[in-house]
Amino acid sequence: MTSRKFTLPLLGCILLWSHPVRSADPLPDGQELARSIRDDIPTESASLEATMEVTLRDRKRIKTPLTIQTKPLGEAECLMTYETKPSDGNGEYWVVQRALAKRNEYRVDKKAKRLAKREDFEIGLARSSFTLSDLGLEFLHWPDQKTLRKQRRKSRSCHVLESSRSVSEGTLRVLSWVDIKSGGILAADFYSADGKVRKRFSVKGLTKKDGQWQVDEMEMRDVAERTRSRLRLHLK
Repeated sequence: MTSRKFTLPLLGCILLWSHPVRSADPLPDGQELARSIRDDIPTESASLEATMEVTLRDRKRIKTPLTIQTKPLGEAECLMTYETKPSDGNGEYWVVQRALAKRNEYRVDKKAKRLAKREDFEIGLARSSFTLSDLGLEFLHWPDQKTLRKQRRKSRSCHVLESSRSVSEGTLRVLSWVDIKSGGILAADFYSADGKVRKRFSVKGLTKKDGQWQVDEMEMRDVAERTRSRLRLHLK
């Protein structure tokens, strides 16, 4: 993989590098910050083998291999595919089509490749808490985006981005800790209408390769269901 950036769910970019950032710099506009993450479109093809490990409330663990692929469709558009490979052969096939300055298009089912319906967006990949909506960073398309403050998270300086919408159910608000130097999302809290945290995302593992830090593990915790989902990337 020669590209500096390989866009992944909830991360923005897999590589963390440094450039000067002054603490006195003003907070970026929330809409612009969200747009900068949304519009970071990969320009090279890439493929990663990964494992989704889900720990259920009863401590039972479910491991499912999967393949994540990126296929550019020109300079301003790409396909992200997620294909699970469970032992029973009944795998899932999800496609997120991303384009510069446009809403995502989602398709499911390898054969039919039908457009995703509303109920598809909250289904977890391989029984995990990573949903189709999460993989497409849908909350960055919500109407209200506001940069709240600067705050350190995981020993890195971050902008805290608040994404919100007015709906009667589901996730209404997301707080994201966006790494200032890389533009990647290091952590995120998902809130329901009652103001409680539904899910928590965080980067869990880093591997240094070719002098650069690459994310190799990320986690989503379902607070209500008391489950933990870890996506482990098998970097070559």
